[in-house]
Amino acid sequence: MSAPSLAAVASLLEQAAAELRAADAATSTAPVGEQPPRDAWTPRETAERLGIPYDTVLGLIRSGQLSAQRAGRYYVVPDAEIHRYLGTKKSA
Repeated sequence: MSAPSLAAVASLLEQAAAELRAADAATSTAPVGEQPPRDAWTPRETAERLGIPYDTVLGLIRSGQLSAQRAGRYYVVPDAEIHRYLGTKKSA
């Protein structure tokens, strides 16, 4: 059995690289270097987005005016809940 030629190996490598790039492009939802859209926020991030103090966000969560999910001992505020609280709809 003879060894494959250098051109044949290079062709196979290029084909494999093209398949990997195509597979990566098919699974990627955000451009390189950008984060995908967020679905939930910490109370501190929520406070920053709403422009209100962190303690106020915690108070809204505890009073039920702002819904949040528990993640262990932490709260996570869904993005849709922030939009509901503000009275706006999230654009798709």
